[in-house]
Amino acid sequence: MKKFQRVVSILLVIIVLAIPTMSVFAKEGMLMTIRGPGIKGEMTLNQSDLLMSLEDSGFFGFSGNISAIKPLDNPGDGYNITAAIIENGKPVPFVEMVYYPAEEGQAGYVHYVSRINGKALAPVDEWGQLPLHADKAFRRLMTANKITLQPAVLAAPAAVAVEQAQSQPEVQPATSSSAVTSPAQAPFGMMAIIAAILVLAVLGAGLILRKRVVSQRSV
Repeated sequence: MKKFQRVVSILLVIIVLAIPTMSVFAKEGMLMTIRGPGIKGEMTLNQSDLLMSLEDSGFFGFSGNISAIKPLDNPGDGYNITAAIIENGKPVPFVEMVYYPAEEGQAGYVHYVSRINGKALAPVDEWGQLPLHADKAFRRLMTANKITLQPAVLAAPAAVAVEQAQSQPEVQPATSSSAVTSPAQAPFGMMAIIAAILVLAVLGAGLILRKRVVSQRSV
């Protein structure tokens, strides 16, 4: 499955770069530039094996496994990334994006701003949430290069949170009157039963006493 995913991902990039690039991609590899919190200036990574593993995960958005979302409101400082393949010794960028890390253990968010179109980048405006395995692959790459990611998104986007809240059934809070009345109903019922028993006992005793008085008078 992983090998098939790599083939599909690479083919999507290669098709837009033209057929002659296929052998170049395999021979010369990839590179990626990144800048953002915790990085002085711009860092260039050229570990082709790790970058290809990152491509396998769908991080760059060519495998169709990114969950589309609405643009984030004030997500914080992200990491600006440009990924390229090496063609005839020169980098040919195929995607520009901004990565917004979430808290560790949660999938981060991405904003794709440019994609390859023919031989050059063309502007796009696509937002998505990464699959968790793609986020972990990127974190491994950063750890290998001694980069500590700083979370830019601490919670789910407000729009998503609102939608989730609206989808949940509304639960009516217990009012003070119902909270007081409910537990009091049981004692009140018991008192009514006891009072009824006492009334019946008194009436019964009265009837017995009356019969005795009548019988004594008759004697």
